[in-house]
Amino acid sequence: MSNRGLLILLVSAIVVLGALFWYFRNPDRARYDWSDSWGKKTYAYDSDQPYGTEVLHRLLDRYFPGKKMRVLNKDVAGELPVDSLGSAPASYVFVGEGMYMDSAGTAQLLNFVAAGNTALISSKTIPFDLMTYVYPEECDYDLGWSDYENESDTMVAMTLAAPPVPPTTFYYVNRNIIKRYNWNYIPDYIFCDSIPAYPLGRLDSLVNFAEFPVGKGRFLLHTSPIAFSNFHLLRPEARRYAEAILSYLPEGDIYWDDVSRVPEQVARRQNNSGRELPEEHLLTWLLQQPALAWAWYLLLGMSGIYLVFRARRRQRIIPILPKNENSSYEFISTIANLHFRDRNYRGLCLQSMKLFLAQVRERYGIVAPLDTHTGIPKVDGEFFRRLSENSEIPESQIRNIFTQYNNTIQYEPTEAMMVDLYLAMEAFFKKAK
Repeated sequence: MSNRGLLILLVSAIVVLGALFWYFRNPDRARYDWSDSWGKKTYAYDSDQPYGTEVLHRLLDRYFPGKKMRVLNKDVAGELPVDSLGSAPASYVFVGEGMYMDSAGTAQLLNFVAAGNTALISSKTIPFDLMTYVYPEECDYDLGWSDYENESDTMVAMTLAAPPVPPTTFYYVNRNIIKRYNWNYIPDYIFCDSIPAYPLGRLDSLVNFAEFPVGKGRFLLHTSPIAFSNFHLLRPEARRYAEAILSYLPEGDIYWDDVSRVPEQVARRQNNSGRELPEEHLLTWLLQQPALAWAWYLLLGMSGIYLVFRARRRQRIIPILPKNENSSYEFISTIANLHFRDRNYRGLCLQSMKLFLAQVRERYGIVAPLDTHTGIPKVDGEFFRRLSENSEIPESQIRNIFTQYNNTIQYEPTEAMMVDLYLAMEAFFKKAK
């Protein structure tokens, strides 16, 4: 790489690093992220942002004295045991916008619940592969499981059948401004007398908290993870509602799932394969996050700079090749000029005939060699017939050329004889096809 290219690359890196330093050290930058849409800290157990879950995590950590709480942050299948570590049943807790598990993680969670444990899942969407086991039988409405539904509103009241909790108001706030929000719920047609699942709580008149027994344990599905966010748990009435939800957990060890948390759109696309989903590319979500968008643009820019300078370094200059020239014609022309200057008309006629026969050979593929002793071409009637057919020149005109040339060989040629021979050859090539 040249010194100039290295200097440009160094200056670009300094500018990018300076911009990043200014962004993260800027005191005017907002301290809190009020977005409920997917972000690195959204519903994270160690996030103190408004829609993190640090408060809930601390509450659960001290909820059952003497019991352990473990965070699953690598692999559900490898970290979640089938049986609880102690004699009492254990609990699995997930709070996030979307949830995704591979087949091994799904099987491990089902075995964990079937062994007599409890799984509390609060999310906007639920894995379809998981629900085929949690909700294996359908009511008599020909309507199977099709994920949570939603309705938009600014405020909702959440209630529980037991323990009795007064209606608790929840709302979505962005920078202390209440905005409309898509509140998810479980459709009523999911519940009927023929299956053991039943609702436990409602969002206005819609079910947002329900129990689904599996084996000896049960799944507790909650459709409003925003109710467990830091912002709402700092409100006394919302904290009482959350504690009422947590009262359904058995006293035992708790496993907090942080590895299965993904964006809602990613979860819907991965979990509900084979059904109609909104056509939205994953890159659309990535570009909606300022930090990730800048990282993406920086990656593309640095890749482009690398390719440009690497190509300039590796590409060799293509040399310009001289055009191929037929030097034989130049040689013949030079020899002809010498003969003409010395008034060697016989030699000039000989060179003209050689040039004529060479052009006939190249254009029509007909060969007529010169006799080395006499200088007369070895031609016959077949030669004149073929040349006449290929060139579409009368045979008599062709014979006239050779007759004039033979005269210059047998007798001492004059300048006029040489000119007549040249004109006859020139007329042949102008009319020949």
